[in-house]
Amino acid sequence: MRDETLHKLGERVKELTALHRTARLLQDNQRLAADVVCDVVRLLPDAWQYPEITAARIRFRQFDVATPNYLETPWVQSATFTTGGDSGSVEVCYLEQRPEEAEGPFLSEERDLIESLAEMLRSYFQHLFADDALREAHDNLEQQVRERTAALSASNEALQAQIAEQTRAQQQITAYQEQLRKLNSELSLAEARERRAIAADLHDHIGQALAFVRMRVTEFRSNAVFCGFEDSIDEILMLLDKTIQYTRSLTFEISPPILYELGLEAAIEWLAERFENKYGFQVEVASNGNSIALREEVQIVLFKCVHELLMNAAKHAQAKRVTVTIACGKANFQIAVADNGKGFDTAMMEAVAGTSNTFGLFSVRERLKYLDGRFEISSIVEKGTTAILEVPF
Repeated sequence: MRDETLHKLGERVKELTALHRTARLLQDNQRLAADVVCDVVRLLPDAWQYPEITAARIRFRQFDVATPNYLETPWVQSATFTTGGDSGSVEVCYLEQRPEEAEGPFLSEERDLIESLAEMLRSYFQHLFADDALREAHDNLEQQVRERTAALSASNEALQAQIAEQTRAQQQITAYQEQLRKLNSELSLAEARERRAIAADLHDHIGQALAFVRMRVTEFRSNAVFCGFEDSIDEILMLLDKTIQYTRSLTFEISPPILYELGLEAAIEWLAERFENKYGFQVEVASNGNSIALREEVQIVLFKCVHELLMNAAKHAQAKRVTVTIACGKANFQIAVADNGKGFDTAMMEAVAGTSNTFGLFSVRERLKYLDGRFEISSIVEKGTTAILEVPF
């Protein structure tokens, strides 16, 4: 019983580890996609029941990556995904025959695992190709502007016609910018929903299963108190507690359920406590007491914006104290984030807007603009910074 329990627990830990490491790999936007897919393939064998005879393969468009020992065998488990009109697959095979389980030699949990991995890859490739489309559209627009500007300089006789053309080009640019802003917001919301679904699966299935296992092991300890297994059972319970805590932490890291269950204000209070524990500065959350039900997409955007501002206070402002003030008025909802950090020159920030150092603030501004909201920031060197997020009802 003890060996079987430890074995099953070890398998679940391997599966959780594979999901967590895959999620971390797919979140790295700085690496080449080919390298990311190769790393994911290398992770897969260790997550299955017999890693020493396990091979894996991922196929999608130009990507066809497999472990060095990959062979087509009768003992294969696969999952497919589709994005951009093209289909891909994740395959895991055993190189030797093994005892029958829920699906050939594969466990039912391994089916859930490979389906989750396929969905994560689908989301990753969808996001990857969307980014490529955005960059291509942006490059095309810049090229069009350069060509039209050169035409204006070369021909005075066609000045009026070129002015009209420039006006049309500007309208097109504005339309593309709005489309890009909308697409970025939709991708962000889609990512939040996918993360929420993965976190829910971790909590509802793996987390509850572990809690049930712990309950049964505790019952077994009570029944076997005179059998000499106390130390072994305590060791199992300690390992179970660590695994349950890791599962809970991973669930909150992927998508904090408090945002969806208790609302934005409670989620911000949880976020404040998390930053206090992680970065060592004081975060106070205050509210005027009024409340209103915000749309889910608005809550997600505001939560991410507050997270970005607190991260700036931790990494750049070197603040010792941050105050988050939540105010619900008659026509709008406002959040103010003020810190006592070193501050900065806002005029200089405007001059370098969009660079890597200010991309977080640029992202906050664009997200609020999509919601017809506003973002204002004021700062004085060595005096601190105050940022205001406001959205209409």
